[in-house]
Amino acid sequence: MTALGSNPGALIWVILAPLFYAALSVSAKLAGEHLSIWQVGLGRFIFGLLVVPFIVKALRLNLWGHQRFLLIARGLCGSVAFLLLVASFQRIPLSLAMVLFYLYPAFTAILSPWVTGEATISIAWLFIGGAFIGTSLILWPHEASTALNTGHLFAVIASVLCAFTLLLVRRLGRANNIYTLFFYLCLTGTLASLGPLMIQDLPILPGSSTAWAGVAAVAGFSIAAQLTINQALVRIPATIVSVMMTAEVPLVACFGVVYLDEPLDWRLITGASLIFACGVGLSLLPSKSATA
Repeated sequence: MTALGSNPGALIWVILAPLFYAALSVSAKLAGEHLSIWQVGLGRFIFGLLVVPFIVKALRLNLWGHQRFLLIARGLCGSVAFLLLVASFQRIPLSLAMVLFYLYPAFTAILSPWVTGEATISIAWLFIGGAFIGTSLILWPHEASTALNTGHLFAVIASVLCAFTLLLVRRLGRANNIYTLFFYLCLTGTLASLGPLMIQDLPILPGSSTAWAGVAAVAGFSIAAQLTINQALVRIPATIVSVMMTAEVPLVACFGVVYLDEPLDWRLITGASLIFACGVGLSLLPSKSATA
């Protein structure tokens, strides 16, 4: 019997998690039309920063955790990845940014030996190569309107930072609870978002009801996404969750095409399919110790 079959209640969580993450990406894209990336980031992180300590206290857990340097590094990687992804949303189509961001399974496999000590098995390089071929197909300029810009670069860097984040979570999760990990993400994300606003003397609070609605959507979907994926991870294997999370890409792409009139051509479809398939393949591969 499969993991989902033996735990039917887990099915709702693995369905809700990619839905909420897709909603978070879409709301961040739409909010970015009325807010700076720093305001969008602040909207995502500050609510968690205020709420998580009370949850940790109620559960009598350790808020500050162990290996604090790595906790801060994980928080910085995760929060900066989100800010860069929002910045890419403002420069390139939403669907394209998400496809490039989902290169992170390939970067995770590449970086794994140095971060967690898990060797990258031989067949993984086939999937990694396929993912980058798909990327090349998407990014290769074929007309003036497809010229590369900072939006493409931001999405790829966000993908690399996401890979670092996942690998650090794998290390830190052995000695820290999920709330501590989320707290450090919110703490570093709040500082990373608030700092530029104060240094540049930019408005911290939204200036219109529409902007406030955008902040509320980002904050709400962020909390919902975090809670649902945590519930999924405690019920079924992480590999299955990783595969199910790839559903975020077609969900976001459909929204971009239908509601934002974003372009969709054979290069994007073919390249995205290749990246998608290779990402699923990498998620299903077994890992092994690099010192074995």
